[in-house]
Amino acid sequence: MAEIPVEKKSSSKTWLWLLLAALLVVLIIWWLSAADDDVEPVVVDTAPVESVEAVEPAPMAGEMTLAAILAQPQAYIGQEFSGEVGVSGPLTDRGFWVENDGARMFAIIIDEPREVPLDINAGQRLQINGGMIREGGDVGDVEGVPLDDDTRAVLQDQAAFIMVDESNIEILESA
Repeated sequence: MAEIPVEKKSSSKTWLWLLLAALLVVLIIWWLSAADDDVEPVVVDTAPVESVEAVEPAPMAGEMTLAAILAQPQAYIGQEFSGEVGVSGPLTDRGFWVENDGARMFAIIIDEPREVPLDINAGQRLQINGGMIREGGDVGDVEGVPLDDDTRAVLQDQAAFIMVDESNIEILESA
């Protein structure tokens, strides 16, 4: 018998199986990571935007000052004012000027019958609690006794004023 040398031929199919296995691993990884991608695409709105004037937010209640109110009166209309103020003239029957840190604002007393009426004069220091910031101009709905002509004339020129009940005013220093 004759010896026939047998050699195993290298198959070109091995690299094909390795390539298919690598492709299968890549597809499995892609499928697992795609399952977590349930995010909707972002749509960018390209419509023109109307420009708006920037307005600073109104300070917190503890930061309300006469200067802040006078700078942006519309932001404070309807809010309560409490604080220590000085009184300056000229005075009217129910109105007086209050000052604090160089800012000056008009205030009106809600005149209710009291045993001893409150006597407010220029040069006094007052503590006002619960005064309401109201819009100036035509004020036909002011509580209490009707306003005199001098007080109405002053209110016509104001963007805002303080209305306070006389029971919420404490005189700290007399003139």
